[in-house]
Amino acid sequence: ASQPTGNVTVTPASRDTGAATVNPASLTFTRENWNTGQEVKVTGVDDALDNPDDRRTVTISHAASGGGYDNLSEDSRPGVSVTVNDDDEAALVVSESTLSLGEAG
Repeated sequence: ASQPTGNVTVTPASRDTGAATVNPASLTFTRENWNTGQEVKVTGVDDALDNPDDRRTVTISHAASGGGYDNLSEDSRPGVSVTVNDDDEAALVVSESTLSLGEAG
């Protein structure tokens, strides 16, 4: 990274908002603070679904605009993988491989 020519707005985003969200919606880097880190909070979403393997992997991506950072390619700004651990259990577990029912029900 190099010092921007003006303010740079970075917009983080979850690629699966059903599993995780990000906050804040945007960060601003100036010519004065461009090399100082800023925090992005990632929060797992309680979805009441029993996910396979008890976890989901979500990619947090970002876009940048302004200050000479408008034309960054997707390859030059890779996302961050986040694992969300599931706290739900299946509400119904079927253990029989064959089930027989009468016509009435």
